[in-house]
Amino acid sequence: MCKLHAPNLTRRRALTAMGATLFTPFIASSLSGSAFAADNGSEAEPSGEILIRGGYVLPVEPGMKDLVKGDVHIRNGVIIDVSERIDAPNAEVIDASNMIVMPGFVDTHWHMWNSLWRGIADDATDYFHYHELLPFYSVDDHRTAVQYAALEGINAGITTCHNWAHGLRDYDDAQAELEALAETGIRAKFSYAGVIGGAPTPVADLRRTQDWIAANGHGRLGLGMELEGAGEHFAPQVKVARELGLRPITDHGSFLAFPDLIGPEFIFTHGAGIAPEAIALIAQKEIGVALCPSTDPMIGNGLPPVHALLSGGVSLDNISFSVDVTSQAPADPFASLRTLVNSGRIQQAEANKLTGNMMGIVGAGLKWMFGYRDAIHAGTLSGAHVLGLDDQVGSLKPGKRADVILVRTDAPNMLPAANTNPTYQLVQHGEPANVDTVIIDGIIRKRAGKLTGFDVAAVIERAAQAQMDIRKRANMPMLDTAL
Repeated sequence: MCKLHAPNLTRRRALTAMGATLFTPFIASSLSGSAFAADNGSEAEPSGEILIRGGYVLPVEPGMKDLVKGDVHIRNGVIIDVSERIDAPNAEVIDASNMIVMPGFVDTHWHMWNSLWRGIADDATDYFHYHELLPFYSVDDHRTAVQYAALEGINAGITTCHNWAHGLRDYDDAQAELEALAETGIRAKFSYAGVIGGAPTPVADLRRTQDWIAANGHGRLGLGMELEGAGEHFAPQVKVARELGLRPITDHGSFLAFPDLIGPEFIFTHGAGIAPEAIALIAQKEIGVALCPSTDPMIGNGLPPVHALLSGGVSLDNISFSVDVTSQAPADPFASLRTLVNSGRIQQAEANKLTGNMMGIVGAGLKWMFGYRDAIHAGTLSGAHVLGLDDQVGSLKPGKRADVILVRTDAPNMLPAANTNPTYQLVQHGEPANVDTVIIDGIIRKRAGKLTGFDVAAVIERAAQAQMDIRKRANMPMLDTAL
């Protein structure tokens, strides 16, 4: 939990307070509803029937083969069938010609409350510095920030997110963020700050949150706990989380100092520069990993340790990608997965002492440990597994919830040619603009390249106004835009 409350925004205090828990010994460096259109549909029941017709079906489910041309049948929010040809005379038909049909992307670690800092946070120093804006947020600013972030995620094909809510001050903030998640229709885990202002979050607040989710979450929301900076309250709050059945449990890695207390419901985040003994512990305890391929390289922290994790025995099912913060990087799962592949190759070449030797790499004929299909797995089914949701989402298996995206291959950056590898195209060339359709829980949230049911311009305008209001309340000086 962020404890930075002084109004003068001093960098030293921000970095001291936040950095102590972020860079552990195991790491070397380590909107309100009015903004929606009236027909936002977030309270609607799942569409009766949808038939996705004639796309390249990439199920990402072990034992299920790709279909070069296939159909996906959805009824009442559930995947009913995946076959080469399905007859469903009562279904709404979506023509998936020149599209890849696949499970939606699953993010596993996202500080959604600070999405409003876009355009003002340049690097890690600035990022942690601006945590001191938290006291100047209104409750509605929390709603706005999460709503704005979630819509960006949906637009990019992210159907499940993990709101790592370390900016909460009380239950009101938590409910505002949950309302935003529910309104946008995204599937989400909401990790409540287990320690706020140095005090453990009361069990009554956690139970109250569970009750709110049960009444208002439409089956798409779940509760976890984040324990950043928990200190002496760490072990007692882990006990509370387990007693309440919360998953995931997480912080930025300091929990690895408690090997007898941790287990598979934990998520380790970031990981650049991670020590071998930490990898061994993660593998032994079957802990999920939420890599940060957009933000860690951007701040100079290092590449995601794909090769080290796999070489150290961490299962691909436990390696996922995360957005981390959209104040500094876009919600772009394609770019994230591309960085995972590239990082793994750089690290594997380095391990074989081939760095900088292009023709040596060619001659060595390396079999890449982490390929494009692995990246798609990490971005979908692995993410679902890390969040404890792989029995519900993450693949196009009949019986799972219908979280499905359609990605166009007939855009200028793609190519709808026969006998090309769809995983190459998705990871090497894909971008959010290629996401044509997004279906979450059987409800169409993006159609023909446009978000549905939302006044998107109003959401963006509200987010921009919230940033300006927060900066004004904090008496923040004008930025030097010449940098």
